[in-house]
Amino acid sequence: MDVSLLERYLLGKAAQGDTVLIEYSSLYPVETVAWGEVVPLLIRNGGLVVCDFFGIGDMLFRKYLRRLPGKMYSEFVELIKDVRVIKVGPGAGTYGETLDELVPTYDPHTFLRNYHAVMSKISRLPEKPRFFVTFGLGHYVHFNPDDALKSILTGVGNIPMEDLVSVHFVNDGVLKPTNLAILEEIATFVMKLSKSGLVVLKESDEL
Repeated sequence: MDVSLLERYLLGKAAQGDTVLIEYSSLYPVETVAWGEVVPLLIRNGGLVVCDFFGIGDMLFRKYLRRLPGKMYSEFVELIKDVRVIKVGPGAGTYGETLDELVPTYDPHTFLRNYHAVMSKISRLPEKPRFFVTFGLGHYVHFNPDDALKSILTGVGNIPMEDLVSVHFVNDGVLKPTNLAILEEIATFVMKLSKSGLVVLKESDEL
C-alpha cells in the first residue's frame, strides 16, 4: 500500500469540511490500512473521532490487533486509548473512549437531532479533533437505502462538518451502484483500495 499517497491526500489535499470516501471490497483486508495506517496517521496529526455503525470498526480493529506482536500490540493499544467513539447500534467497544451511544434511525428528523447532538459534543471536547472517521456507513445504508440516504443528506445539508475532515471507509459490495453514486457525488475525494494498490477515482481539483 502506498502510504505516502494516503498521507498526501489526507494531510495535504483534504481541507476542513472535505469528505474522503475510501472504498474497498469484502475480500480486501481493509483493517490493515484502516487501523494499521490511517488511524495512527490521523491520531498523530490532529486526532479523530470514530463513528462506528454496528460495530464494524470494532470487528476490524480486533482482526488487526490479533496479528500484532507483543511490543507493537502494547504500543498500538496505548496510541488509540484517547480516540473518542460514537457507537451506532449493537457492537462491542474495545477501543478508545465512548463519547455517545445511539440507536440506528432511518427517520431524517431523528437522524438530524442525533447528528446535531453528536456535533455539539465534539465541539465541546477539550482538544478539538481534526478528523471524523466512520466504519460501517455502507452497512447502515444497505439495510434501508432510501431512508438512510435521505437522513445522511438531511444531516450533512443542514449541519456541514466545516471544522473536520471526514473519512468514510465504505464496503462498496454491500451497496447498489446508485446508492454508492450518491455518496460519491457528495464526497470531495474518492479512493479505491485493492490488492493492486490505492487508486484515486475523484479529486476536487480535477476541473
